[in-house]
This record gives sequence, structure tokens and C-alpha cells, in this order.
Amino acid sequence: MRTFGVLTAALAAALTLSAVAKASAWLEVQQPYSNEDRVMKLLGMIWAKSRPELIGKEARVLLSEKRQDGGWGQLPALETDAYATGQAMVALKLSGQTQVSDPAYQRGVGYLLRTQLEDGSWLVRTRAFPFQPYKESGFPHGKHQWISAAGSSWAAMALSFTASDREDGALQGVLVL
Repeated sequence: MRTFGVLTAALAAALTLSAVAKASAWLEVQQPYSNEDRVMKLLGMIWAKSRPELIGKEARVLLSEKRQDGGWGQLPALETDAYATGQAMVALKLSGQTQVSDPAYQRGVGYLLRTQLEDGSWLVRTRAFPFQPYKESGFPHGKHQWISAAGSSWAAMALSFTASDREDGALQGVLVL
């Protein structure tokens, strides 16, 4: 019975590697439409350990979508927001193609710091059609609370990469505000 378990684990590992390779090949040929599409494509390629030159290419495409204000928008016609900006910054950092000290990353940090509200959250305007009854979650921003909670999380993740190793969590680096 022990041999069967080892063979099953080896088979499962081989099947998993095959599935990840297929997913990576699929991702490599997809044409993203939105910022989230680009971010998730890049993250998927990172996690699937796609070829570094392809990850670099996707990171450069995402970086090229950065706006004059330092952030990213969910769609070309939509305003810059913390959701799209935080997602892009996290993906760029995880790609290894952008460091937190890079001017582009620092401009993103500046955008997030300028747009953070006094309560610590970021307002991200919903673009979802309201087909469900409104439900109060306790997060600020009323009908915008769900996307604002996600946007605040992505923004906090992006900013957390700039935190030093100090116990007080103080931010380091040059900020372009």
C-alpha cells in the first residue's frame, strides 16, 4: 500500500506540473483588455514560472499603462484609482522587473498616498450594475464599499512593499508627491 501512495503522489505532481504548463502557455497568448486582465495575466505567468523574458515583456506592457498622475485605471476611459494602481504595483513588484525604488513605482506610491482618505481607506467608484439589494458591510463609502475595500487592500499591499525592516513599519524611500 505504501508504494501505491508514493506512485499516486508522483502522478499527482506530474499532472499538476502539466496543468500549470498548459495554463502558462494559454496565458502567454492571451490579449488582455483591462488593467485587471493585464495584472492577472502577469501574476499567473509569475506563479506558473513562465519564461523570464515573457514575464518581463508583460511587466513592460503593464508599466506602459501608468498614467501621468502616477496611477493606473481599470479601463482606458475610467479614472485612475487605488484598485487598479495597487494591483499593477503588486504585480510589477512580484515580477521582479520593478523595484520599489524605481521612479515609476515611487510615482505610484505618491498617487496612493495623495488619494488615501483620512480614515485610511481609498474610495474606488463602483462600476457594477446594482442588481443585488444594497447591503451595508461596515466599510466606508456606501454603494462603493465593496470595490473600495478591495482597492484599499491592493493599495495597502503595494505600499507594504515600501516598508522598511524596522519594527515600527516606517516607510522608506523617496516619494514623488
